Amino acid sequence: MSFPHPPGDVPWSVVDSCDSPDGKPLSKSAIKKLQKEREKAEKAAQRAELEAKQRAIREAANVDHAVENYGTKGMIQSTERSGTKRIQLSKLTAADDGTEVVFRARLQNARAQGAKMCFVVLRQQSDSIQGVLTANDEGTVSKQMVRWASDVNLESIVLVHGKITKTPLQVNSASLSDVEVQITKIFVIAEAEPMLPIQFDDASRSLEEVEAGAATVSLVTRLDNRVIDLRILSNQAIFKISSGVCTLFREYLLKHGFVEFHTPKLIAAASEGGSNVFKVQYFNRDAYLAQSPQLYKQMLIAGDFERVFEIGPVFRAENSQTHRHMTEV
Repeated sequence: MSFPHPPGDVPWSVVDSCDSPDGKPLSKSAIKKLQKEREKAEKAAQRAELEAKQRAIREAANVDHAVENYGTKGMIQSTERSGTKRIQLSKLTAADDGTEVVFRARLQNARAQGAKMCFVVLRQQSDSIQGVLTANDEGTVSKQMVRWASDVNLESIVLVHGKITKTPLQVNSASLSDVEVQITKIFVIAEAEPMLPIQFDDASRSLEEVEAGAATVSLVTRLDNRVIDLRILSNQAIFKISSGVCTLFREYLLKHGFVEFHTPKLIAAASEGGSNVFKVQYFNRDAYLAQSPQLYKQMLIAGDFERVFEIGPVFRAENSQTHRHMTEV
């Protein structure tokens, strides 16, 4: 072990011999001073050596053995096919306990619980499941992986590998309340912006929450960011109910011998006359949005189809500021 040179260019050999550089004996105070400097240098060297050892231990302990199990994936651009079967959350039940799964979903929420655990909510359309990342000694999930997952931008699309497990308590934050996924791998495949104009939780507030003063999203903001607004569960439900009604309507009529047709919506003259018609320009000519498919259905009936129907829009230029109107029918 080496030590700094004594002050005043006095070698340690001189201190040990108690002689000054000119051969004369050192005073007691000078010897004490040099001995204190020597002890101070020894302690500093010992402290530096101990810190170096501790630093090496910390660095060895912080090696990320799970680096291959998380991160942001680049664009595949159809250059490869994994062949991995991905599941739909709507198909999962408690009977799938212990099943290894792979799926894609949006990251709806992330909540870190200390340095070793993170809870996430993963959503596919209107179905959602709770995911759990827990750091382990095997190195499949590290503390760095947990921290990274908690910082992923919300609404990003992620690819998840994990195991389905039954939950001892009901999960209220997800639509799948009796199962969760123990995540072993998670990758971002489409990253969302850090600050979105619409936050999922704010746009999903109930009327009671809004009246209680909770943050919400204005109609203007929703319409300006319609793509994000369509992800909200209430909007998903509206379109699914509409699709279900049309399906039942179509199935019933087809069962009773009706034939479905699609009639023109841009026509050369108003189909019913009057002022409640939308007039547009079509290649330097006047054209009109169809107010009704009635004339076409009459032609089809006269053409011996007998039973016909259409599910589609009609356009009537009527005042929308009334309690009963048809502008968007």
